[in-house]
Amino acid sequence: MVSTRQDDITKNTQIIEAIDDILDNLAYDIESPIKTLKIADGREVVLIQANAFTLSRIYATGRPDGKRPHGRDSYLDYFNGQLEDYKKAHGADEGFSLTAEDWRALYSEAHDRYVRYLLFSGIRRWKDVKRDTEMNIAVADFAKKYAPDEIAWDTYQYKGYILMMNTISQAELSMLRGDLNEALEKIDNGMNLMGKFCGECLREGREDVENITRERYMNNLVQLRSDIDSVESRLRERMTRRRSRIDEESNEEIGDEE
Repeated sequence: MVSTRQDDITKNTQIIEAIDDILDNLAYDIESPIKTLKIADGREVVLIQANAFTLSRIYATGRPDGKRPHGRDSYLDYFNGQLEDYKKAHGADEGFSLTAEDWRALYSEAHDRYVRYLLFSGIRRWKDVKRDTEMNIAVADFAKKYAPDEIAWDTYQYKGYILMMNTISQAELSMLRGDLNEALEKIDNGMNLMGKFCGECLREGREDVENITRERYMNNLVQLRSDIDSVESRLRERMTRRRSRIDEESNEEIGDEE
């Protein structure tokens, strides 16, 4: 017993010393608490230091923890592979199912992606937010189709929120390209998808989910649309005034020449 305890103490000491070395090397900077590092295999890893004593790391692509379950990029990828194998063997997907443990693994992975896209929305990595929300929408739809009802709604109830974040990411990407009209179209499409989800919730007796989706997430998109529309209107007015000034100056020059 004494030997085991001493081994534990030695191991604990090594772990703490390694963490101390890492924190010292990172040199916490209150002005830059988030760092992005590129590693040997080409992947990006985001390091977050909320203070001088804590450190979190998230892989920017693949699974947030950097792991490859069963050699695949994600459990979603792995279980989709199982589905394809099942359809080849049976000619259809009827009867396909996962174990309760499989669903827990899939949902845990989706939650980690949720944590990542929240972080990335804060630092405006909108392409990554779009990718992660699309994957979590796929998880929700996969569960709705193949999981028992109660297991499915454990994640499907959040589809409205994920649709909102996905729509915001698409609109933000459009605005970064300077295309406000496209941003408005993305929001309209997202609101349409959210409306269909609300209808589905009502048909299945999930009024509480429908209410949250409509009152919170849909309203957020309505407000975002209004904000973008206001910006577009101001830009149109500015362009109209600018064209008017150009026309006036041109007319004056023509008059002077005459």
